[in-house]
Amino acid sequence: MLKLKLARQTISKNLQIYLPFLLANAVLVGINYIFFSMTTNKSLEKQNYGSGLIQLMNIGLVFTLAITFFFMIYINGIVSRRRNHELGLYSILGMTRSDLGKMIFFIDAIMFAASSFLGLVFGATFVKFVGLGLKKLLEMERLNVPVFSSVAAIICIGYFAAVYFILLLGDLWRLRSVNPLDLWKATNRREKEPRGSWVFGIAGVVALCTGYAIAVRMKVSMDAVTSFMLAVVLVVIGTYLVFIAFSIIFLKMLRKNKNFYYRRNHFISVSGMIYRMKQNGASLASICLLLTTALVAIVTTGTLRLSQEATLKLYNPYDVVMTKKTPISHSDKMMIQSKAKDNHVMVGKYVNMMMTEPIYGNFSGSTYSVSKTVDMSTENQLFAVPVADYNRIQKQNVHLAKNEILMCSSKGGYDKNRLTIKGKTYKVRHIDSFDFYFDYQRTIFKPIFVFAKDKTVCEQISGKWLYAMGYDISGKKSDLKKYTTGLENKFTTIVKKKNSQGTYMDSFADRPSVSEVFNQLFGGLLFIGIFVSIVMLIATVVVMYYKQVSEGYADRDRFKTMQQVGLSREETKSAINSQVLTVFMLPIIGAAVNVGFAIPAIQKMLVFLAMYDKLLLTKFGIVSLAVTFLGYVAVYKLTTNVYENIVNR
Repeated sequence: MLKLKLARQTISKNLQIYLPFLLANAVLVGINYIFFSMTTNKSLEKQNYGSGLIQLMNIGLVFTLAITFFFMIYINGIVSRRRNHELGLYSILGMTRSDLGKMIFFIDAIMFAASSFLGLVFGATFVKFVGLGLKKLLEMERLNVPVFSSVAAIICIGYFAAVYFILLLGDLWRLRSVNPLDLWKATNRREKEPRGSWVFGIAGVVALCTGYAIAVRMKVSMDAVTSFMLAVVLVVIGTYLVFIAFSIIFLKMLRKNKNFYYRRNHFISVSGMIYRMKQNGASLASICLLLTTALVAIVTTGTLRLSQEATLKLYNPYDVVMTKKTPISHSDKMMIQSKAKDNHVMVGKYVNMMMTEPIYGNFSGSTYSVSKTVDMSTENQLFAVPVADYNRIQKQNVHLAKNEILMCSSKGGYDKNRLTIKGKTYKVRHIDSFDFYFDYQRTIFKPIFVFAKDKTVCEQISGKWLYAMGYDISGKKSDLKKYTTGLENKFTTIVKKKNSQGTYMDSFADRPSVSEVFNQLFGGLLFIGIFVSIVMLIATVVVMYYKQVSEGYADRDRFKTMQQVGLSREETKSAINSQVLTVFMLPIIGAAVNVGFAIPAIQKMLVFLAMYDKLLLTKFGIVSLAVTFLGYVAVYKLTTNVYENIVNR
């Protein structure tokens, strides 16, 4: 088993190359095992809305599997290039292509076995903690997550076996298509100076600007996701073209600047980077896009989770809210009390309000333009309420003239002092809050509440009336669930019986049920966002590491030659820092720009989930970017130390 022994020796002698790849693969095995454990968990499937949550997780799983596949192919290519020198030596010593192929097989087999074992240990160790976190996050008291799932392990190992088999086929194909003696020369072969293409550079800028424009100008519509994906594709293409083409052009411009170029540190760094900037630019673009994806995933899902309570309050300002087209009757209240008594539930004070049916439209300057047809271009729904109801609910004593209104809208809503509705102009007094501010139909349209002098003025805005009532409840969680379910079913039956008479329940919503749905949806999305971000950040760190390692080996002989003719260790370190800083901060800057332009598009899509708080999204994006930047700088310093050690070895 000489080939197996040589394979083990190759790995042990080149741990700096193989160990990070092995550990990264092990973590990815563990993460995907955890995903498979959740998606195949029978206990989760039996939970309320569990099947929907599993479908969400399957989407995240497909994404992580795809990223894992492309990441492993990319890094394996780098590892293979570093392995070529040693394979070339064995070829010179008499090993045939068949012998080298068997050796590669054993190397890949060892890497697969080790990463699978460590990954399953990692996954089995943390899956219980993930299960407990998910149980608390989603408030699933009966969720049971076993430490080890044989089904998940088999699926996970099967997937990674297939990926390693593809990697092996690629390695063997490359071995067949070249002269083994060329492998010895490949590592030390110097690249030709690349040409910077203004055409590709300008095309990249155009693609980026077009993608950014689509993201910023995107409207809330059914085509929003399609538009966002188009913007993503353009940004990906533009990022690669700009980093590859313009980075070469940028370095050549620095070379033409004699005052800059002929300083010792700059001369060494710029002259070295120009010759491999084509590959270097692709690596930098990949790092930029990986960071962008991680940030978009965590910012989107994290913001949704943080806004959950505000969205819940928008749907249910009280524990139970019902809306009818006829006044809430005494018999309705008697039935509410009867159901509460049967289920051992305490009912709080009733809060009643009459409001007009919503008129849908958009603000155009100081005019509220009513939409003739309600479609995805419509942004708002406006309700009119007599100021007497506002005073009673808020315990205020506000008096209004016929041409005056109070207005309560969501953050970032209307802020002018006059508003024209259906040809009549009103003076606007803005208020920050209203206890019964809600979206009674739970739509994607932002609610706007205006309070007018009396019913007559309200009817000038919208002639038809709705009657809303809300109240809080208290009791055991199980009793509350039975009560709200029974009450909704009872009202639904009444609706069907009275529907022919035009008397029916327009909407019914209870906080326990809505909260449960939100926990499953927003918690599940956050779970997916965290795992996707972890996968992307792992890929980012490993790509950064191998970029520094490959450049270190490429520059080692060059720096040794310069040290032999008088370059000191301090000057070497200074040149390295200059080289790294010249381009290494570009990916995080590019990621920040990408996320900045993505936030308006993300906000438009989050409207579908009733998230209107642009400020919260922006703040969370800035905090996430700041934390990522600190982590990026830390990884940059660690990988730069690896580069220095290789160069000075």
